[in-house]
Amino acid sequence: MFLTYLTLISGISLSIIAAGYSIIGLAALFAGATTAIYAMGGALEVAKLVMASWLYNNWKSPLLPKSIKYYLTSAVVILIFITSVGIFGFLSKAHLDQVVPENNNALQIQIIDEQIEQRQNTISRSQTQLEKMDELVINTTEETSWFSSSSQRAIDERNNQREERLLLEKTIDESLNKINELSDKKAGIRTEQLKLEADLGPIKYVAEFIYGNEAENHFDKAVRIIIIILIFVFDPVAVLMLISANISFKERRMNQSSNLENYIEELEDNNKDIKNLVQNRKDELVKELAEIITANKKDWKKDRDYKKFMESLTDEEKAILSPDEIKLKLNQIHTWSEGDDKYKNNV
Repeated sequence: MFLTYLTLISGISLSIIAAGYSIIGLAALFAGATTAIYAMGGALEVAKLVMASWLYNNWKSPLLPKSIKYYLTSAVVILIFITSVGIFGFLSKAHLDQVVPENNNALQIQIIDEQIEQRQNTISRSQTQLEKMDELVINTTEETSWFSSSSQRAIDERNNQREERLLLEKTIDESLNKINELSDKKAGIRTEQLKLEADLGPIKYVAEFIYGNEAENHFDKAVRIIIIILIFVFDPVAVLMLISANISFKERRMNQSSNLENYIEELEDNNKDIKNLVQNRKDELVKELAEIITANKKDWKKDRDYKKFMESLTDEEKAILSPDEIKLKLNQIHTWSEGDDKYKNNV
C-alpha cells in the first residue's frame, strides 16, 4: 500500500512540475497573453490527468461510446505533446539565458581589446611624433647660422614644440590610464566568463561525446538533443505513473471485494454448521420429549386402569384385596400385554 501511495505522489509531483515548466515555456512563446496562458495551461493540465484516470477506470464500460473513448485518448496524447512543447520552450529559454551572457562577455572582451588596441595605436603615434620632434631638435643643433648659435636655435625649437609636446604626453598618459582601466574591466569580465564556461562544462562534454572534435560548433545541437530526451520521459512518465497508481488502487479494491466474499462464504458455512447443530439438538430434544411422553403415557394408563378397577370393586372386595397387591397385579398385566419377553420368560 505504501508503494501505491508513493507512486501516486510521485506521479502528481511530476505532473505539477511538468505543468509549471510547460506553462512558463508557453508563456515565453506567447508573451503577449501571459495571464491567459497561465489559466489555459493550468486548466488543460488538470483536465489531462483527470481524463487519463477516467479513461482507465471506464475503458471497458459498455455505456462509453467508441467515438468519445478515442477522442479522449487522442486529447490526452495531444495534451502530453503540448506539455512537452512547453517544457522544450522552458528548457531552451533556460539554456539561452545561460549562453547569452557568455556571448555578451565574449563580445565585450572583443570590444575592450579593440579599444586597447586603439589606445596603443594612439600611444604609438604620439611617441612617433615626439621622436620626430626630438630629431628636429637634434638636426637644429647640428645646423649653424651667422646670426645665432646652434644651441640657441635648438632651445628655440624646443620652446616652439612645448605645447605640442605637452599635448602628446598628455595623450600618452591618458591612453595608458585608459588601457589600465580597460584591462581591469577585461579581467573582471574574463573571470565571469570562466565561471560561465565552468557551468557550461557538462554541455561541452556531452557535445564532445556526440560530435567528437567538432563539438565547439555543435553545442546548441547537443543541448537540443538532451532537451528532447527529457521531454520524452517527463510528462509521459507522470501520466503513466498516475495510471499505475489507479491500477494498484483497483487491484486493492478487487482484493478487498474477494476477501469480503470469502468472509461472507465463511459466515454462511458457519451458519450452516450452527443450523445443523441446532437441528440435531432439536431432533434429540423431540426424541427425548417423545420418550418422556411415551413413558408418561404408560404411567398415566396404569394409574387410570388402577383407579377404574378400584372404583369397580365393592367394599367387601376391597377388604379382601390390599391396594398394593392390586397395583402389582395390574402392572404385571400391563407388562405382559406390552410384550416384555424378559418378563414373560421370568413368568
